[in-house]
Order: sequence, then C-alpha cells, then structure tokens
Amino acid sequence: MNAPAFTPDQVAAIVREVLRRIRADLRPAASTSPAASATAALPATQAPAPIAAAGVFQFAEKLVSAASLAAIPAGTKTVMLRHDALITPSGRDAAGAAGCTLLRTVKGARATPGAAPASRPFFVAAAECPGDSAARTTGLVRLLPGAQQLPATGLADVVASLGLHLTRDGGRGILLAGRPHVAVALANRSPGVRAVTARDTTTLLGAAQECAANLLVIAPRDFSASSLERIGSTLASRDPGPAPAELAPPAAAGCACSSPKSDAPACSCTNHHH
Repeated sequence: MNAPAFTPDQVAAIVREVLRRIRADLRPAASTSPAASATAALPATQAPAPIAAAGVFQFAEKLVSAASLAAIPAGTKTVMLRHDALITPSGRDAAGAAGCTLLRTVKGARATPGAAPASRPFFVAAAECPGDSAARTTGLVRLLPGAQQLPATGLADVVASLGLHLTRDGGRGILLAGRPHVAVALANRSPGVRAVTARDTTTLLGAAQECAANLLVIAPRDFSASSLERIGSTLASRDPGPAPAELAPPAAAGCACSSPKSDAPACSCTNHHH
C-alpha cells in the first residue's frame, strides 16, 4: 500500500503543531522552581532584585513586610534594604524566624555587583542607661552582621573593654550611655579610640566623619529605635579614612627629666619613661 502523500501546507501545519506541543510540555517545568513561582506571583513593580552575593539579597521595595519577605530565596542570610526602608513589625518577626539580618544601605551608596557587605569587627555595649536598654542593644546586634554585644557592667569597665577591642581588633562600636560626655572623655584616653557624641543623628554622623570616629557614644533618651539603626548601619558600612593630623598620637620626645643636669626642672610630661 502506498503511503499517503502530504502537501507542503500539510507538512508545515504538522511541524507547527509538534512545536506547539513541545512548548506546552516545557512551560510547566520552567515554572516549577520556588523562585520562579514567587517572582511570577509578584506585580512587575515588586519583582525582587537579584542576589548580589551568596546569601545576600538586594530588596528594592520601601515597605518591608512579612508578605514581601516571603519572596526572598531560601538560604538568604542578609537582606540589603533601601536606606529609607520602612520595616513593619511582621517584617521583623518574619526575618527573625527565617534567620535573616535586615541591613539598610547608606544613602547615596551604590551596591557593587557580586560584593557582600564588608566584614569588620563591630561592638555594641551599654552602661548606666536609665530604663531598659537591652532591647536597643539587641536590636543593633541583630541588625549588623557579625556584631558582638559586650556585657553591661560599670561605665569605666565597659569603656575599658571597648577601648581594648577597638584598638586591638581595629573595629567600630556604639556605646549607649546615660552619661555620654563622661563616656567620651574616658574612651578618648585609650590610644586608637576616637569617640564622639551628639544629640541628633545628623550632628552625630557629621562629627563621626570629621573625626574619623570609631566609637559613637549615644544617650538612648535622645534617639528613636529607627535612628539608632540608621546610625549603626552607617558606621558599620562607612570607611572613615585616616584620622585628622591633629588627632595623630604625639611622637615621643625628650624632656627635662632625661637631662643629665641635676638642677633640671621637674618634668611634667606624659612620656612613659618614668
């Protein structure tokens, strides 16, 4: 029996039908991944931004809620937010339950593709704060990746501990203190520590930049929780640069006490040769 002959139009129709069925079979498989399904479910204006580094997710929306965070990929450890992001209580709870850290970017800073947030030692402490400062310090530690909370003891002990860590480890820190000016005076006795304080965010960050400060001393009564978060994020991500020349440690020099003359005047210098 002779096979039926097909016209060119029939052959073209068969090819089109085969291609249509192949595409139909492939379409469900392409959308089975959780990330693809989550992205397809979001409006175009709320599509999540790509991951900049392993475990880091760039979140472009201003409002951060539990519903919006549900779209972040599994395995995300750090969610980079806009500097003006508004975080709802449900968003904070959802991030904590997922083991994610919410970190605001600095205003005007541009994220570098493929780069993770800079890792540098960061310390948070509190001393002699009226009321309960535990929630403030805990919030800062949760906000900043790798931050360490120092034990809350007396002011002098806490400042000494901070001075040791900042000088030895080259880190940054925030101290919540009920007597911020006393704390600054104590902290600046330690070599390598440049501490500043102020009563508003703009002045404090300006002073920190001017002095290349590595320790900010804050009276909790003067700042809201969101202001503290902004200050912490800025200090942790900003490169302070070198200290001003006026703040450089003085070079060791000779003094009257090293003079061989017996009638030399009494020495009042602070060199450590006595």
